[in-house]
Amino acid sequence: MSIFEYDEEEHMRYVALMIDIHTHILPGVDDGARNLQEAMELLREAVRMGTREIILTPHCAPAYGFWNFDGEELDITFRRLRRAVEQEGLEVRLHPGMEVLYEGREEMLYHREEYCTLCRSRYLLMEYYFDVEKKEFLEGIETALECGFVPVVAHPERYEAIQREPELVKQGRAIGALFQINKSSLKGSHGEGAWKIGHWILEQEMEDFIASDAHDSVRRGSSLQGVEEYVRRRYGKERARRIFRENPQAVIENKVLQRRGEL
Repeated sequence: MSIFEYDEEEHMRYVALMIDIHTHILPGVDDGARNLQEAMELLREAVRMGTREIILTPHCAPAYGFWNFDGEELDITFRRLRRAVEQEGLEVRLHPGMEVLYEGREEMLYHREEYCTLCRSRYLLMEYYFDVEKKEFLEGIETALECGFVPVVAHPERYEAIQREPELVKQGRAIGALFQINKSSLKGSHGEGAWKIGHWILEQEMEDFIASDAHDSVRRGSSLQGVEEYVRRRYGKERARRIFRENPQAVIENKVLQRRGEL
């Protein structure tokens, strides 16, 4: 069986719902869904494959031209998408959020009141430049904590510093960060380095979430079904439940997330 082969009947016996904490489905605001039609296509696919709650996390990355700070413009787009979901009767709950690019300590301290955390909780989804150095990587985690956030590091397996020095994940966790792997990295879509580190993080039991990081229906889709089944078969039902349901639910409810080894 390939890593993402899927048995729908078996999958649905184990998964009452999955929650995706990292998506670029909010239409027309970044490099994800270009319009409402594409956003709805991504949502339909996610629902069909068992996802029942989704946090919408557009890029907040001025360096890349995405000035998506929390405010009325994003809220209008969010409410428009939610109305379309309600009108179609899709069984999915949408939540606000964003993926914040760490551009430096001063920038984060200056903009901290303008970030939309995951479901407006204490948890902040944050990313780095892919060539981030070790010092800045750890500095970003410490700065987020200083701002009162619990940092959730998006796709750590894709950063060159971690590919060179995987132990940075352990250091980040020791400081207080959580880590979210991309499903596409586990499939090999982001290169051999990301593939190796993504699976290494799983083997070391240092993941807190796996998310779709959905951008489009062709290359980076919204379904989590194949990767959930892979985790369940290789690591067990309890591990899969924690990654795809219990940990994301704790974020949505703004509860303390009990990490592996801290129960």
